[in-house]
Amino acid sequence: MTKSVNFKILRLVKILPPSIVILFAVLVNIIVINNNKTKLTNDIKTLRQDFIATEKELVRSQVKQLVQQITYEKSNTKSLLKSNIKSRVEQAHRIATTIYEANKDKSEAQVTRLISNALRSIRFNQGRGYYFIYKTNGLNVMHPTLPNFEGTSKWDIQDERDNYIIRDIANVIKTKGEGFTRWWFVKPQDNNQEFEKIGFSKHFAPYDWFIGTGEYVVDVENDIKQRLLKRISQMNYGTNRYIFVIDYQGNYLSHYTKSPQENNHQSLTTKRIIDVAKQGENYLHYTSSVMPSSSKPADKISYIVGLQNWEWAVGSGVYISEIERYLTAREKGISLQNKKDLTEILWLSLFATFFFVTLSLVLANYLARRFALYETQIKTDFSKLNQVKEQLQHQALHDSLTQLPNRALLDIQIEKGINLSKKKNKKLAVMFVDLDDFKKINDMYGHSIGDSLLATLGNIFHNILSPKDSVARFGGDEFIFCFPELDSQVDAEQKVENIQAIFKQNFIINGKSIHSSCSIGVAMYPDDGEKSEQLISKADIVLYKSKSSQKGNFLFFNESINTQVQRDLLLESELHSAVANNELNVLYQPQINVATGQIYGVEALVRWHNAKLGHVSPVEFIQVAEDIGLINEIGRFVIERSLHDIVQFNHHSAIQLQLSINISPKQLMEPDFLNQLINITDDVDLDNSLITLEITENVLINDLAKVQPILQSIRRCGFKLSLDDFGTGYSSLSYLSNLPINEIKIDRSFIDKFLTNDQSESLVKTIIAIGQLSDLTVIAEGVETKEQYERLRHYRCDLVQGYYFDRPLALTDLISRYPLNQVSHGAESAVTETE
Repeated sequence: MTKSVNFKILRLVKILPPSIVILFAVLVNIIVINNNKTKLTNDIKTLRQDFIATEKELVRSQVKQLVQQITYEKSNTKSLLKSNIKSRVEQAHRIATTIYEANKDKSEAQVTRLISNALRSIRFNQGRGYYFIYKTNGLNVMHPTLPNFEGTSKWDIQDERDNYIIRDIANVIKTKGEGFTRWWFVKPQDNNQEFEKIGFSKHFAPYDWFIGTGEYVVDVENDIKQRLLKRISQMNYGTNRYIFVIDYQGNYLSHYTKSPQENNHQSLTTKRIIDVAKQGENYLHYTSSVMPSSSKPADKISYIVGLQNWEWAVGSGVYISEIERYLTAREKGISLQNKKDLTEILWLSLFATFFFVTLSLVLANYLARRFALYETQIKTDFSKLNQVKEQLQHQALHDSLTQLPNRALLDIQIEKGINLSKKKNKKLAVMFVDLDDFKKINDMYGHSIGDSLLATLGNIFHNILSPKDSVARFGGDEFIFCFPELDSQVDAEQKVENIQAIFKQNFIINGKSIHSSCSIGVAMYPDDGEKSEQLISKADIVLYKSKSSQKGNFLFFNESINTQVQRDLLLESELHSAVANNELNVLYQPQINVATGQIYGVEALVRWHNAKLGHVSPVEFIQVAEDIGLINEIGRFVIERSLHDIVQFNHHSAIQLQLSINISPKQLMEPDFLNQLINITDDVDLDNSLITLEITENVLINDLAKVQPILQSIRRCGFKLSLDDFGTGYSSLSYLSNLPINEIKIDRSFIDKFLTNDQSESLVKTIIAIGQLSDLTVIAEGVETKEQYERLRHYRCDLVQGYYFDRPLALTDLISRYPLNQVSHGAESAVTETE
């Protein structure tokens, strides 16, 4: 019976393979032909979709890039105007000075006539610009466009907003010698609309004059518009691609076929374009009046962006006929290639079928002969398969490097230990062990040495275990021990000591003596949790609490740590809404000029009071803000609030108070940081030279090559830079010669001790000397006693700040305490508070 069955199997082996090959070949050919047709259809569809999407994205990127250029030009209008009129006035001042120096022997009236004749006919800015001369008491000396003003007092002349024009200029001249002023006038040719005009004047000391000029912001903006339109009209991206600009009244300002200002109010297409621009930006499919290459109307897809302030619609597009022409050619090529590929596949399939049928016949006979041998071989293979299965099971539950249990087996072992301890009413300890500075070992000796150290430790850890204990490699340089059936925490502490004892010896790895240490976090069952995941999590928490306080130490989980963790989570949660809920405030600590004893400036210091947390120290929440990405929002709040406050203070003060603002490293590295800062100063109309940005040395250490250009750009814009905590780092001196620093700030740690510590005193004297030699302003912070202040004044330190003068003040307190620029010396007792 067995032989008959085997015979039938042999016949089946001979006939079945060729039959299967033939059937398979037929099915494959059917599937290939069907798939080929489907692929052709999908390829053509995908080609069409991808090409149209690519073309639309190309048009969009071209338009967006141009809009960015326009926006940049527009944002620099006031800066360009100020620079232009300042250079013009300085030129006129040089002319007046030259004439005066050459005619000192003549009377004031004669010299006045010579200067007036020289400046009266000068025009600039397309003929709009001219010079005027007034005495500081308001008497007009020269006015080219209104000669009837000359010889009369215009002290009481006002603009449309009732500002006293000549008085304001005279006040600036008397306090600064030169400066910018603003006034507003109605321009009749612009429907009596009120426009801002910015002026610059400079004192001419010989006759107590000021020479000045002014320019409307809108006129400069119009010049920029014309320059941009001229550049846009010359832009094209091939035969049929160009940029067009249309104003919201339907006038073509720049177009391939339209003349500037050509009226298209009645064009439906123009109205659709303007509607899209008014809504912001989007694509628009429409029929263009003409395609450049054919001079005929054609369908077109354009991307349009609206510039709302200028009421411009800026766009560019691609013609549908160009897309269709390209796609038709590509579809024809794909179809031909597809047909060719299909023919080759069918011929190859036919040859392969013949080959495999022949081969299957040969193999069938061979298989029949080998069939008997395989029966024996299969039995042997089953035995080997079981061995491989066992090996795979071991590998799935063990770490390949240390051969210790991995995470999967760790959970099983801990749960078993918990059940065992629960039955016997005992405790269980889960110990999270992390090697200290393991990365340094890898960096110094190489990863192969590091791996060998881990393998060695895995073997040692396994050897110190009792039968019911377990250890697993959790990952990287982390290990987790599980010790069940402990009587008390004292037993757990003994286990910790056994682990730490291992690291008292050096490890000899490949001939190298290596020292290492470990930090340990411990969680106990049932006190800290009844599940494996809970115990591991809490052991992990105290491990990193232990490492943050002192490496090589151990710590048991307790409620105080849990309370601190909960507070950290609450602080992070509440900080997200601190700005929106108006919980942040800015205080100002006065900075005193040592030479005069008067207030020179203030440092802006952020404070946070939360309903749940109370007053939170900046030392605590600033680091959290950096970690969770809120530092830019908080930094922008401090800048905006402090700039508005300092403008308000200066409005009531006889001097222009300086403002110092601390800048976070992450805030400084933001791509748009400088532009945002300039926009804010422009909005509040504050001179950039009154603002000092304080940076710490860690900004420079992280990426000096990247930071240096940013600092140079900040200085070019007129802002000042202060190096905070000077002397506490390793490279402070090198930064003074390589970076555009204006000010160095002596760290309060030196000031605290320099009266009682010779080394601190020497450092303070050296830093002040370095500042004097490098032409840098030196400011000492943390001055809390009269003795400290007197000693710093003796060393000729420039500026000081601290509780001896005043604690950080709210704006109202600052205004009330320094109404006439007087310094209070009432707070002579030191008060400890984190600034």
